[in-house]
Amino acid sequence: MVKILLLGEIIGIPTIKEIQKNLSKIKDKYKIDFIIANADGASDGYGILKNSAIQLYKSGIDILTSGDYVFNKKDARELLKLPFLLRPYNLPNAMGGKGYIIYDFNDNIKIAIINILGRTNFLKIFPVDPFHTITKILEKINDSVKIIIVDFHGGTTSEIQAMHWFLAGKVSLIAGTHLRIITSDYRIINNKTAIITGAGYCGSKQSIGGLRPEIEINKIKNGQFEYSKVDNEEVQIQGIIADIDEESGNAVSVDLIKEDLN
Repeated sequence: MVKILLLGEIIGIPTIKEIQKNLSKIKDKYKIDFIIANADGASDGYGILKNSAIQLYKSGIDILTSGDYVFNKKDARELLKLPFLLRPYNLPNAMGGKGYIIYDFNDNIKIAIINILGRTNFLKIFPVDPFHTITKILEKINDSVKIIIVDFHGGTTSEIQAMHWFLAGKVSLIAGTHLRIITSDYRIINNKTAIITGAGYCGSKQSIGGLRPEIEINKIKNGQFEYSKVDNEEVQIQGIIADIDEESGNAVSVDLIKEDLN
């Protein structure tokens, strides 16, 4: 059995610092074997710098996924060269990077991690059809890998849930990211696939998606642009833990994790 922790979107440098201090204790507490985390907002809520990605990797995260903000920072080309960082596979290849990886967990077990971007509610980035894309990836992987994990960075619950059922029985775990809210619909479908619509976020509990409430309220209330700021009060990590059978690739159990760090 392989116990996998998938963390919701990491928001801000203060959260990175708390993860650096606490992740090893979390890993021991829950007896985690493998950690995946979405880092699309890790530097300031709107993208990830190369140095931030390296810090998260060194803290004990095995694979970082991303989303619609992956090209936001000036060092995006260097970021995408990191072997442990994924960008959505269904984005253009011009910037480089990779959208999925087959990870050698040990001599006998391989884990495929796939990063896909939805097409609803994204106005500044133009992914190709995620359903067609992931079908092609699964055809490439074929039967060579039993454990398959999907981070679907989707803008609506309906599109994420459509992907759940599209992949039911085909992958081990599919988690929705980007919404920055943790949902209670975690379960196993088709006796194989662990699912959750919203894997939550890692950041301040006293915030709006990891960002300072007063600024986000003003933007909505006044209709005027204002730079968001990361909140650093009461950092919590959120996500999902799944036990995966290494021989069949079937999810055996799934549960939420919500753990205060500071």
